[in-house]
Amino acid sequence: MSTGPEKPRHIDGRINRIGTDDLLKAFGSPASDLAGLRAFVGAQLQRPAWPLPEWSDAIRSTPAADAVLAAAAPLLDGVDVTGRGCGRSQLYGFHYLRWLSAGAEAWLLTGDDRYLQAFERHLDDWVDQRDSVTGEWPGLDVIWYSLGTWARCRHLLPMLEVLTPSALSDKVWGRLLATLVGGARWAYDEHDVFRHGNWQLVCATELLHLSAVLPSLVESAAWAERARERIEEHLVLDIYPDGGHYERSPGYHGMVLSALQTAARIDQEVAAHPRFAAMHTWLVELASSGGWLPHLQDSGIVWPATALLRGSYLLDSPALAQVAAQWLTPVELATEAASFPAWEDAERQDRWVRALGQSVVEALPRTTVLPESGYTILRSDELRAVINHGPHIEHELESHSHRSVLDLVLDGWQQPLLWEAGGPPSYDDPGYLTWFQSGRGHNTVLVDELELATDRGVEVDALVDTPQVAVFSARHHGYGVPQARTVAMVREEPAYVVVEDRGAGEHKFTAQWHALHPWRQVAPLAYDAGAADGPGLLLIEAGGSATAVETSEGVARRPVLERRDAEYGPLHTLSLARSTGEFTTVLVPHVGSAPTVAVTRAEGALVVTQGTTVDRIGASHWMREQDGQLSWATGWRTLELPGLLRTSEPVDVTARAAGAAGAAGAAGAADSVLRLEITCSARCAVWVRPGRSIRLNGIAVDIVHGAAAGAGWGQLTLPYAGCWVVEGARHE
Repeated sequence: MSTGPEKPRHIDGRINRIGTDDLLKAFGSPASDLAGLRAFVGAQLQRPAWPLPEWSDAIRSTPAADAVLAAAAPLLDGVDVTGRGCGRSQLYGFHYLRWLSAGAEAWLLTGDDRYLQAFERHLDDWVDQRDSVTGEWPGLDVIWYSLGTWARCRHLLPMLEVLTPSALSDKVWGRLLATLVGGARWAYDEHDVFRHGNWQLVCATELLHLSAVLPSLVESAAWAERARERIEEHLVLDIYPDGGHYERSPGYHGMVLSALQTAARIDQEVAAHPRFAAMHTWLVELASSGGWLPHLQDSGIVWPATALLRGSYLLDSPALAQVAAQWLTPVELATEAASFPAWEDAERQDRWVRALGQSVVEALPRTTVLPESGYTILRSDELRAVINHGPHIEHELESHSHRSVLDLVLDGWQQPLLWEAGGPPSYDDPGYLTWFQSGRGHNTVLVDELELATDRGVEVDALVDTPQVAVFSARHHGYGVPQARTVAMVREEPAYVVVEDRGAGEHKFTAQWHALHPWRQVAPLAYDAGAADGPGLLLIEAGGSATAVETSEGVARRPVLERRDAEYGPLHTLSLARSTGEFTTVLVPHVGSAPTVAVTRAEGALVVTQGTTVDRIGASHWMREQDGQLSWATGWRTLELPGLLRTSEPVDVTARAAGAAGAAGAAGAADSVLRLEITCSARCAVWVRPGRSIRLNGIAVDIVHGAAAGAGWGQLTLPYAGCWVVEGARHE
């Protein structure tokens, strides 16, 4: 029985002690020594998915080349190849050997043999000492485990093409090859049946990659068959229909997609699988206008431009290249594209080159629901909300699912406005579980300072999606008591968000809100977080109950647009605590100084006044006046728009002032005319204030005066389910 996250230990000499004789037999004994094997392999070697010569030619004399040389510089002085002192989790990552591969890359970029000699010396030392290293994860070998065998192959396999004809010694060339073969043997033995998670999937892609680059290996065909089986299973069972990866993390999604892109370069069936294309669409849907994905579920901030460009190349999809191009400079676009090997199909290569010159990007829908991944995205012209309503997902070691649900982040003008802790710098970070994963680091309502249970019981209600307003509502019981949250976004300027929270019983309920800038009180239960030179967020709590307010500071990554990178900085927390679970929070984004906003209640509605704009927000309607005149009103599954419309059955409706004078009212004043767009699910009676004539879908209809709705109202009938336009009704 296994005592760790993988199968019982299966490391033997055919994996970690491959000598010259075994290496020769692995290729069918085509030679009598390493030099002969090296010549044989060099003649049989196939190109890797992403060859290094194209890459080095493309980045030479660019900042990317400078970064490689900086990473390789420590090798010239010497590195402790055991990785001692790295920490529990980082020790495993050290033995992925990314630090070592930088030496061979620097040699390829510069031709300086010092880098090649450093690579040779350190690889030789690493092979001598690697099996003396012991990790702290029970049952998980530091060297021979899924991520280790995948990552080393990913870094080292492309080097065979350039190092086989190089001055690298036969001994170290053989050790490089043996490391790859041993890792493949371990992975083949380990992954004989499907299991969820990123470890097995990425491991399978490199098993396929190795078998394609070294087809003369005796075991190559068996490796390829097993790899294809696992990849196909993961595309069905580990990639959601909405395109998201099983663990719901943008960071791990990007890692898995990168691995699958390697597999797709080798196997057209992977490229043609609909889930592979959907994974790219998922990135597009979650990307902000600034070109980054928020750091949800143990993720870093993901910059998808280069992944989407590679997806365009693999999927023959110009649209993905156009999306990527909006976040890349022309030089960056050309450099990245030049690193991809040319297609042998001349027509396809021509389409790819032409795609790089196109610039039209299709607008995203106003609302996106990723149902299996558990994210809903609401958009206005500048503002975007991403709401998390997905499940807790297990993992090989520790779940990457955060202890929060119905939390949200907001961004606008390419910057985060309402943010969260996200993923840690390292899983060894002392605040990993108590801050980064904890509900404390998220925009949510905590109960009695508990942590959210893995059984969340999330139920999402029907989503309202109109041109003016989007409303998301859901419930959960993750803290042991029923809680509900509604997130409503008004899309027309001034655009903002209203969050309604409800929790049952008497407990300590704490609404937590996080921003990149300190919260500054500007009025009772009104706070602003913003910088003088950038966008900010005004928060007004209108719940009305006694509230204890605290501010505190944590840490989180923040996107740096100029570098398409992220850096850690303060995350400022505003905590509002009370004994009831009812909160009404108005979130108003702004550029420059905070606007003056008043929030009151009248006749059961929330009234939000900002300048000459007055919004009246009810449980199932939103009405906007500007300069004292009705601008529009919308209702969802409602029986009434106050003063404008009543119905016998719940309807979805949008009302706009038509801009023409209607019939004279009782006092002789000219009232405005309405245009009502109504969607009903059955035959429905409608009461309006009649004007000179009422038209239903352009047809003049009789109206019954003095009907059941009362004096001054008239009745017409929507004869069956459908969408209807009523014109000619009055409003005062």
